Amino acid sequence: MSTDGIRHVVTDAANPDFMIRYRKPPAGWDSPRFSQVVEVQGARLIYLSGQAAIDREYRVVSRDFRIQLGQVWDNIEAALAAVGATLQNIVKTTTYIVDAKYRQDMREVRAERLKHLDAPPANTALVVNRLIEPEFLVEIDVVAAVPLR
Repeated sequence: MSTDGIRHVVTDAANPDFMIRYRKPPAGWDSPRFSQVVEVQGARLIYLSGQAAIDREYRVVSRDFRIQLGQVWDNIEAALAAVGATLQNIVKTTTYIVDAKYRQDMREVRAERLKHLDAPPANTALVVNRLIEPEFLVEIDVVAAVPLR
């Protein structure tokens, strides 16, 4: 990491104005699980609505937390692919879980799904009373950045 807190920089040779900087502020904690600051310039931003563990017919795939979370990440990847993006383009996630007992599973599955990234995206994780459907145990919304077309 550089002295100014930059963990990683993403650029695009075809679009010199595009840049994503992943930073740790000087007074901030350096988490291996998420970046404290992600700075984006010259990008097209993509916002995904909260993704839940549902299939194309709006059926919940399982009552098991890890299986639900795997489906959520599959849905995120599919939504990103629909606009020409990948997990590499994620700059921010917000994760909602319905019980703190799922924290460690959430962290492990997230780490596994994002292990190939050079720097993890910013993240906020919340424990909520419930989600829109009583069967939902987890929901994640995403902001991604890709070079301008």
